[in-house]
Amino acid sequence: MTRIVVKKEEESGPWWRIGMVALILALLVSGWGLFEYGRYRAGYDRLAFNQLRQQLEKNNSELEAELRRLRQEKMELEQTRQIESRAYGLVRKDLRDLQNELLELKEELAFYRGIVSPEESGRGLQIQRFNITKDSEKRTWNFKLVLTRVLKNKGVAKGTVEVQVDGMDAQGKHSSVTPLQRLRYNFKYFQNIEGKVELPEGFVPSRATVVLKPGGRGNKTEVRKSFDWPVEPKAMRGDDNVGEKQG
Repeated sequence: MTRIVVKKEEESGPWWRIGMVALILALLVSGWGLFEYGRYRAGYDRLAFNQLRQQLEKNNSELEAELRRLRQEKMELEQTRQIESRAYGLVRKDLRDLQNELLELKEELAFYRGIVSPEESGRGLQIQRFNITKDSEKRTWNFKLVLTRVLKNKGVAKGTVEVQVDGMDAQGKHSSVTPLQRLRYNFKYFQNIEGKVELPEGFVPSRATVVLKPGGRGNKTEVRKSFDWPVEPKAMRGDDNVGEKQG
């Protein structure tokens, strides 16, 4: 009988693994060399690149420092602006207060001149000032009346005061409203009179007329003066050429 014998091929030794590693390393080194050669051929300069990178980093640091400086300067300027704004507001308020005080002093001076001025002596009883302001209650207005007489007049002025508010009612018709309380005056030189007037629902005022009716003995001539109704509460002064009427 014929016998067939199969022999196994001897296993390779470790040298082939070393060879493969060496081949791979050679390929990597060759590839890196080709890469560097390509960059060199393309004009790449590692030294120049490093210098450029260092310059860019320096510029970046300088820009960051400048940015911090500008932010600090901006904050200081903002603080200065706020301080100046507050100071300007205080100065403006003081100036406004001084202007108001000066206006009040001028009004007071004109008020007392109206009492003591000799050229006014022939006019006798006068409606010096009329002021009307909105009350906290709905449709109610407060008024203040200042009456004067020149110092050369002797005796005491007595009589009654009538305040009449003219306007349009809710139906669009002309109408008049008078205060509920009865007002009187009794003074020698000047007197402040205060009162209230309540307007009906839907009533639109346009003018207020003040009438002084002297009482007792002596001159019975009435003094009448009209004032435009304010759009907003404020002091009003009558127009002597238009609103005042005697007789």
